[in-house]
Amino acid sequence: MFEPLWGIPYVLYNFYLSLYMKSMGITDKQIGFLISLGFISAIVFSLMAGVITDALGRRKTTLIFDLIGWPCSILLYAFAKDFWMFALAIIVNGAHRIPAVSFNLMVIEDADNTQRFAAFNLINIINISAGLLTPIAGLAVRMYGIVNAERFLLFFAATSMTLMMIMRYRYHTETRIGQKILQERKKHTKKRGIQKEAYKKVLGDLVKKPTVLMIMSVVILFNIYMTIGTHLSLYFAPYMSEVLGIEKSMMSLLGVANSATMITTLVFINPLISGENKMKNMMLALVLQALSLFLLTIISGNNFMIVVCCIMLFAVGFGIFKPSIDSLLAELTEGDSRAIIYSLVNTSISASSALMGFVSGYIYDLNPRLIYLTSITILAICLLILIALKRSLDHEYEDVEFTDAAL
Repeated sequence: MFEPLWGIPYVLYNFYLSLYMKSMGITDKQIGFLISLGFISAIVFSLMAGVITDALGRRKTTLIFDLIGWPCSILLYAFAKDFWMFALAIIVNGAHRIPAVSFNLMVIEDADNTQRFAAFNLINIINISAGLLTPIAGLAVRMYGIVNAERFLLFFAATSMTLMMIMRYRYHTETRIGQKILQERKKHTKKRGIQKEAYKKVLGDLVKKPTVLMIMSVVILFNIYMTIGTHLSLYFAPYMSEVLGIEKSMMSLLGVANSATMITTLVFINPLISGENKMKNMMLALVLQALSLFLLTIISGNNFMIVVCCIMLFAVGFGIFKPSIDSLLAELTEGDSRAIIYSLVNTSISASSALMGFVSGYIYDLNPRLIYLTSITILAICLLILIALKRSLDHEYEDVEFTDAAL
């Protein structure tokens, strides 16, 4: 119910955030540094996420660190006038990595696999639907200029998100696993190296679970790719305007095409294929995204309609893949250790994305099209891991069937 209060303002301000930065004198290389710095900050917060979530509970953790990671950092963006203010905003935004764990657990812990897929699908529908409103941001930019329009959108986002987080906390309830962990912690008040022992135990268990390691790898790689190669990337708007020659105010229509296609995929295609082979659907989705990115690298000049077609093709692939990979990670990580596993995933995402963020600025500066070629390479690696994961899961399923038959 409250998700639109986050999704709508996020889409409006984030679409033009990189152009706002460039209007304030931030260079392409500095954008790369900011991306890298953001993920370095996220490493620190991600390392603490699992333990903090278990210590405070999913509900309270989500409220506290959502407020720090979003409204606080957004206000810093609004008042930023140089690189260092943007850097501070990026660092503070890293705090959202903690509720990235706690909120996900709120969604999945009291649900079965079918409900989880439906939940992630619905959350994506809500947030992507907000993309239909990006022409509002484009109109504001046309009327008031990039700086004034973006600052208004940032103030609006800080207000809306604060209201959302307080109201959501009011109606949230702690999950059953969260309640159990909180009760156990009350019984054992001695801090006998809880954090170190918890991570050591989970890491030891993961060595014996190659399927979990493989799905974690795909999630990590896909999130690295999202930072440089998708509509969520800070390079998306500059690439469209500087390389493909799309007029700045017209770029909001690309957001509409992306959102409309993705909503259609989430509402109509995903429910239709949910009973089919999930792994094959995910593989096809990766191929569609890679094809779209490849087409964007060979387009020259101002070909607006061709770009729109590429964005729509990408949206179908992304819309199928994202809720599927989120639900599959939840499905393969059952148990009390899930908070630590999600924390490890987020930490790995942050560490690897920090390196990619640092390198990406130089890649874009060398040749902007290399950003998408790099993204295609990442998607290809994800595809190979999924093929290996499918074989492993099929083998496990055959072993279970054989054991059942023997019994």
